[in-house]
Amino acid sequence: MTLAEATRKAGVIGSGGAGFPTHVKLERPVEDVIVNGAECEPLLYSDQVVMETRTDRVMAGLRLVLSDFARRGVEPKATICVKGKYKKSVAAFRAAIGRDEPIRVLELENVYPSGDEQFLVYEATGRIVPEGGIPPMVNALVMNVGTLAQVAEAQDGRPVTERMMTVGGEVENPFVAPVPVGTPFSAILQAAMPKIEDYVLLVNGPMMGRITEDHEEVTTKTMGGLFVLPRRQSHVSRMSRPLSTEIRLSKSVCEVCRYCTDFCPRFLLGHGLEPHKVMRVINYDRDLDTKTITSAWLCCECGVCDLWACPMFLSPRVIFRQFKKRLAAAGIRNPHNNADVTVDHYRKFRGIPTDRLTKRLGLSMYDHRPQSQAPRVEPNKARIRLDQHVGAPAEPMVQQGQKVARGQMIGAIPEGKLGAAYHASIEGRVSQVTEQSITIER
Repeated sequence: MTLAEATRKAGVIGSGGAGFPTHVKLERPVEDVIVNGAECEPLLYSDQVVMETRTDRVMAGLRLVLSDFARRGVEPKATICVKGKYKKSVAAFRAAIGRDEPIRVLELENVYPSGDEQFLVYEATGRIVPEGGIPPMVNALVMNVGTLAQVAEAQDGRPVTERMMTVGGEVENPFVAPVPVGTPFSAILQAAMPKIEDYVLLVNGPMMGRITEDHEEVTTKTMGGLFVLPRRQSHVSRMSRPLSTEIRLSKSVCEVCRYCTDFCPRFLLGHGLEPHKVMRVINYDRDLDTKTITSAWLCCECGVCDLWACPMFLSPRVIFRQFKKRLAAAGIRNPHNNADVTVDHYRKFRGIPTDRLTKRLGLSMYDHRPQSQAPRVEPNKARIRLDQHVGAPAEPMVQQGQKVARGQMIGAIPEGKLGAAYHASIEGRVSQVTEQSITIER
């Protein structure tokens, strides 16, 4: 069985981003394999724990990828990108690298968004991914440390059934621990014990995450954090503003100062994305600027424009997100693919210090790595979504009432389509099967 086949069977997807199926990434060998250990989102410590406690698994996965590419005629090399402040992780990786291995450690500054794959490609190789493009276009591949650990497990025949998560905020028992895929938030909250009554939940990090009040929502393979925040906390209010409010505020107070553009990570890499121009389109309701509107496809929604750069707390990102929805609904694809781009001269001066960013968000009091013994989250029920990845939803392989063992495949990739497989994260009986999810109860 090839490495791609093993990861396909195990249901490995990118654990640090949108959830692109890993077996597809491995189909095309590249010269540069870039390991993402930056974990740039404030409050998250999941990848740090993986790097420190599962260094051998991460390195095993990386070596498997390098060996697989070498067997297919490519001479690959690897760059492990880790923030310099993660001293234990840096030391662990340096100690694990053999003398003659084509692997190096690149220490990154503590800036946001250092975990962005296009940021990492440039830092590691000096090459720029074209507009609207992906790393393989410049002969590179970016893989999260958690994903590489899962690649090693897949080669040993163990499927993905859990995800390392950071749980924190206003809780008595913050922790970083592996949590079964499909665990209801209510089970996590029971282990964490919220200290306040009037709260909402922040899913993933504060920059690219979202707010929810649904305690029956469940964890996924790509979910790295869950935080209990006061309902009236300033950042919660900011993230909860409706689109109508964003447009009204923009028309009232936007200064067109272009700070949102000057700090935009994509603009700084030379891409044709200028957030301040989208604010002009909204503010003046005239001269349909087609180029600016379609440039929404280039926005990675990192949150720099609204949560850091704008002095008036406006959100070009929300406008771009809305444009993406409308463009997709109209069947308009991304027309921007310029590869002849040059890095902005000021890029090296505009990295955003993560500590200052966390203070700006009003979340510094929650930015502490939990030191207590992490509990073992063992839910009585798991609802495993079949659409956690990029591509077509998986097809159920089980029926209501059927007994399943932990690790048993319950969802398969539809024939001829991009997708990912899913496995039971707990042992029990299937209580519900729909096109969207499979629920298992102990």
